[in-house]
Amino acid sequence: MIADQTLVSNWHVQEDALVQTEFSHGERTILKGSLLEQFEFGATLRLSEHNEDTTPALGILAQYSEQEKLYVRLLKRQERWTLAVESMGIAPVVNRVISLPDTFNPTEWHTLHLVQDQAQTHIHLDGSEVLSITETARPAQPGLVTVNAAAAFSRVWQTEVSA
Repeated sequence: MIADQTLVSNWHVQEDALVQTEFSHGERTILKGSLLEQFEFGATLRLSEHNEDTTPALGILAQYSEQEKLYVRLLKRQERWTLAVESMGIAPVVNRVISLPDTFNPTEWHTLHLVQDQAQTHIHLDGSEVLSITETARPAQPGLVTVNAAAAFSRVWQTEVSA
């Protein structure tokens, strides 16, 4: 299911879910599968634990290289949860924040889904497309990410999309 690259010792498989068994400061990632140019990647996830003094985030990413990444994360900003889509080392810079309803509960299961086709990257939350980014396809390795949090991930999938 999950590649053991950058595997942190507090991640375990429990009842068909990959569970972070204790809170971790900083960013933790686990990369899945191999590099693909056009793909679908998704995971169902929920927040298990976070420290009120930090900014927690959990989600998925497309890693093009060690320095180039696209993050799709549920991120707590002040008292509200948002969906943040942010790039690192990629031009043009992607930095979009989508407000989520006041009733959004990150401790319930939610599904993030990223589709990278030939000309665009599509982002879905719980089955609805929330953002489309014009980006020419290039090889990326998808993965899971947490920041200042503990989380559980289930139904993690990666599928190559034909041109």
